[in-house]
Order: sequence, then structure tokens, then C-alpha cells
Amino acid sequence: MRTIKCLVALSATLCCAAPSFSSVTVTVDPGLNWIGYMNVFQLPVGSGAYVFGSPWGTADLQAVFDGPQLVLSPNTNTYNPGDAFWVNPDGTGAKWMNANMYVEDPTLVGQTVEFVGHTLSNTFVDGYSTHAFIKVLDPGAGWATIAEVSVPLVHGQPFALNLAVPNIPGLVPQYGFATDGANANPATVHQLGQVVVVPEPAALVLLLSVATLMRRR
Repeated sequence: MRTIKCLVALSATLCCAAPSFSSVTVTVDPGLNWIGYMNVFQLPVGSGAYVFGSPWGTADLQAVFDGPQLVLSPNTNTYNPGDAFWVNPDGTGAKWMNANMYVEDPTLVGQTVEFVGHTLSNTFVDGYSTHAFIKVLDPGAGWATIAEVSVPLVHGQPFALNLAVPNIPGLVPQYGFATDGANANPATVHQLGQVVVVPEPAALVLLLSVATLMRRR
């Protein structure tokens, strides 16, 4: 009997000690503070050496909102035919650009985050891609990524991904999009396609309703 009581007490202790996560759903909200960061690599895409990374304006990434729609395109602001660092002799882009547009929200620490939206269109040609992600960075460990989930954006399909953010003060949760591909000539970038993302349907209806009310004022 004493053994049973001890096991019950131990079970209760473990249950109380287990982390408890509340859930929060986030989407593609143009009203939030979206941040840009560019990682630059040598080509070919996906296997070249890392060159550098730095904060960028989201418009410079070629990630811009048009109303409730987020439009993601290949990077063009680095294209300079007179600079061999950025452009090859044949006029093609010389660097692989990993353009990140995301929301950084420390209030998500200790919560299970669901990131949802809808890919209205994806017309990227081969060599270019975009995925949605949730990740958690640790500033105390050199900004290492300690947890991450991602999904590709598929033409005409919704996306949803979930991540339980550890309940550790100081961690930095992020959610957003990463677009990969060579930097492109702005004169011909339209030939490479783009991705258009919108909030999940319920949130999209709400955003459109708010925009309509604002216009009436």
C-alpha cells in the first residue's frame, strides 16, 4: 500500500511539473511589424558557401503588402551589371538570396503557435521557392535556432504549421516567410514568377471589413 501511495504522489508531482502550453493562432496580418533579413550565399542555390547576413527593409527583399495580399518576388535591388560580386558576365545574378520576412513576438514564449494562411498563387520558375516558417532563436547562444518548422507554399492551397515555443525567458520566436533564389534583373524579373499569400479566410474577411470601414470614414 505504501508503494502505491508513493507512485501516486510521484505521478502527481510529474504532472504538475510538466510544461503547460496555451495556444495562439497567427496569420498574415499586414498591420503587424514585419521585419526583413537577408542571407547571401554563393551559387548554386542550396549548396553555395555563406557570404553574409544583415537586416534589410522588407521592400528591398521584394516582399510587400498590397492590401491584405503579401507579394513575394525574387530580389532585384542588388542587381548591378557593373559589379561582378552581384552579376555574372552573362547578366545572370551571381548570388543566392535567402530573403526572410517575419514577425518577431516575445509574447509567444511558452505558447503553442499555429501559423496559418493561404497561398493565392505561386508562379515561381525552377530555382526559386518560398516557405512559411515558425522558428525560435536563442540570443544567449549566438542567436542559434533551437526549434523550427516550415512548409512550402503550394499554389492555391492553405498552409498551417504548429510549434510549441519553450517556456524559457529571453527566447525570440519568429514566424514568416523565406524566399530563395538568385538575385534577378529588374527588367526581366516578371519572367521568374511570384508568390501571393493572404490570411486564412476568416481573418481575410475581417481585414477587408476593417479596410472598408476605414474608407467610409
